[in-house]
Amino acid sequence: MLEEENVSELSDEQISRIALKLDLTYVEQAEGLLVFDSTRQAGVQRGGEVAIPTGCAMEILEALDRGADRMEGYEGWVDPQNGFAEFEVQSQGLAELRRTERFTFETRPCSHTHDATPPYESAEGMMHPIVRVTSPDGNTCIELSRNTPLCVPRLPVDLKEGRGRTQTTLKIFIGETLERGELERKALGLANSMLFEFDARHRAAYVIRQKWQDIDSRPRRPAISYSVRYPRTSVPVDVAALFSIPSAFTLRRYRTLAFLSYYQILEFYLPAAHRRDALRKVRRVLRSLEFDTEKDSSVLKIVNSVERSQGASEGDQLRTLIEECVPEEKLREFFEEGHGGHFGKRGPISGVAAIHLNSGESVASQVAKRVYALRNRIVHAKDDARYADASVLLPGSREAGQLGPDIELMRLLAIEAIVDNR
Repeated sequence: MLEEENVSELSDEQISRIALKLDLTYVEQAEGLLVFDSTRQAGVQRGGEVAIPTGCAMEILEALDRGADRMEGYEGWVDPQNGFAEFEVQSQGLAELRRTERFTFETRPCSHTHDATPPYESAEGMMHPIVRVTSPDGNTCIELSRNTPLCVPRLPVDLKEGRGRTQTTLKIFIGETLERGELERKALGLANSMLFEFDARHRAAYVIRQKWQDIDSRPRRPAISYSVRYPRTSVPVDVAALFSIPSAFTLRRYRTLAFLSYYQILEFYLPAAHRRDALRKVRRVLRSLEFDTEKDSSVLKIVNSVERSQGASEGDQLRTLIEECVPEEKLREFFEEGHGGHFGKRGPISGVAAIHLNSGESVASQVAKRVYALRNRIVHAKDDARYADASVLLPGSREAGQLGPDIELMRLLAIEAIVDNR
C-alpha cells in the first residue's frame, strides 16, 4: 500500500494542494519522494525537511478530488463519499495490541474493502498487527492497523525505509455516503468507544492524536537567572513533589494536569494565608481607638470578623492568598507582556474572567476569579448545575492546548506562595 511507485512528477498546482492541506512548505521532488519544510507545522516535527512517497501523494490528491478532507480537531481524515474515517493514534506505554494472534475478533461479512485479514498483515518486510471488529448488522467495521496513504507519516528525508515508515491508525468503515460533519461525529464516537474498550478490557491504551497546529506552542520566553546559588528556599515535601510534576506533564501536553498541580500548591497554602488574614482583621479591631471591651458593639465586631472568616469561600480564600503573597508589581509585569491577547475579552479560553489592568478592581482579585473559574471548568462534571455557564475543559481539547499562558501564570503564583510562606 505504501511502496514507492513509478509515477510521473506532480504538477506545481497538485503539489500546492497537498502542501496547503498538510500545512507544509514544498521544497522539491527527489527519488520518489515529495520533500517539504515542516517549520510552519506546530506538531511533532520541530522544523526541518520531511518527506512522503510520491505514490501516497497521488492517493491524497485522488481523495481530495472526491471530497475527502483532514479532520478539524484531530490528526486524521474523513472521506464522506466512501463513509470512511481514519484517526492517527498513539499507544501509551508498552501495553499495545501487538500479539494479536492471542485475540479473537468479532468480525462478520461486510461490504467494505479491507487490505488484509487479522491478526497480521505482511508488508515491507514486516508483520503489522490488525485488529478488526464488525457491527452486528455488518454495516460498520472498526480497524486498528497500519496507515493508509492518507495518514502516511511525514518523516525526515533520510528515513526512507524501515520501521518508521508506517504508523498505527484507527479506521472507521461506515460504507455509506454521509455529510462531513455527521461522518466525523459518528466516527469520533465509535473511535472513543473502541479505544475505551481497548484500555478497559485489554489494558491496551491508545489515544487519538490531536491536531497540534491548533495548539499554542509558543509560550512567552521566561525569565531565567544565570546565577546559581546555594538553596535558600525551604519547601515542604508535598509542595516540592507538586511543583516538579507540571514540567513533565507540559512536555506531554497534558496541560490541565499541569494547571491543577500548580493549583494544589496554592491550596496547600490557603489555610495559613486565611488564618493570617483573620488574625490581622481581629487585631485591627482590637487596636481601634474606639474599641471598648465593655461595649457589646465592640465585641460584636470581633465576632462578626471571625464569622465572616469561617464562611469564606475557596474563591475568597484564593483572592486573600494572592493579595497577601504575590506583589502587585509582579502581576502587572506579567500581564504587561501581552501574551498575544490571551487574557483579554477575546482570548481562547471561554467561561473565565478577562484581566484588565486599568479597571477599578485589583489585579489580584481578577486573577483569583480567573484561576478559580478555570479550576472549576477542569474539575467539575459537565452536568453540575452550579457550573452550567461553562462546559467542562477536557484534557485533550483545543482549549486545553491553549492553556500555556495560564499555566505560566499559575507557575508565578505558586512560586510566590512558596517564597512568601518559607
